[in-house]
Amino acid sequence: MNMRKMILAIAVACLSAVGVSAQSEKPFYGLGNRVGVGIGVGTEGIGIDAATSFNKYFGVRLGLNIMPDINLKTNVDVESNVDTNYGSTNVPSEVEVKGSLKRTTVDLKFDCYPFPNASSFFVTAGFSMGGSKLVKVTGHSDELANLREQAENYGIQIGDYNIPFNDNGDVEGGLKVNGFRPYLGLGFGRLVPKGRVGMRFEMGVQFHGKPKVYAEGVDTDDLLNQLDKETSDDISKIMDNFKVWPVLKLSIRGRIL
Repeated sequence: MNMRKMILAIAVACLSAVGVSAQSEKPFYGLGNRVGVGIGVGTEGIGIDAATSFNKYFGVRLGLNIMPDINLKTNVDVESNVDTNYGSTNVPSEVEVKGSLKRTTVDLKFDCYPFPNASSFFVTAGFSMGGSKLVKVTGHSDELANLREQAENYGIQIGDYNIPFNDNGDVEGGLKVNGFRPYLGLGFGRLVPKGRVGMRFEMGVQFHGKPKVYAEGVDTDDLLNQLDKETSDDISKIMDNFKVWPVLKLSIRGRIL
């Protein structure tokens, strides 16, 4: 074989290889053809997720959000939840409690890009699950621990409810919301970047329903209303209106496939 024929044979082989490669290359869109991952921070906490696209108009993502253990300490009044206080002089007038927002949630969301060729603007809908304890409140009183069984006759107030101490002088309760929370939002940024890295901004709301007071080891129906009328009304109004959780999130995204 002379040199001209050898060069021609190599060229044909190269062109054939390129053609096969082009035919076997996956299209950009299609479920699982391209996968994006993201890490972000916002009002849901620190979030990570994985996403893929059905086509250039629709995508889906599965995420995990971890709210750090953000604590707030304050003193609250100790109130009797029975008609008599046993004449004890060892009951403190107030106790320090800690409120925590720590929780972990999982979400599944579907994004729609109405103008995929012109903009990365999207609207999104889905739901979040888990993390139903919105606010956790804990406290301890050595004085009430010394009263043993009588400690249960005292508590702190949240909303219309008195959360009692246990025999060890501990109090634990807080606010609960629905475990399943629908979500609506919008923003800018692609789930699967066209390049290797992209940015994304999102805002929306979780519909978590009216918060409910809970106390560890106590049926909610047994929690007693011991607040004065004015204070009770103020707190109840806040709880009645606080039915959504605002979501703001900024994230960086990468394409791994």
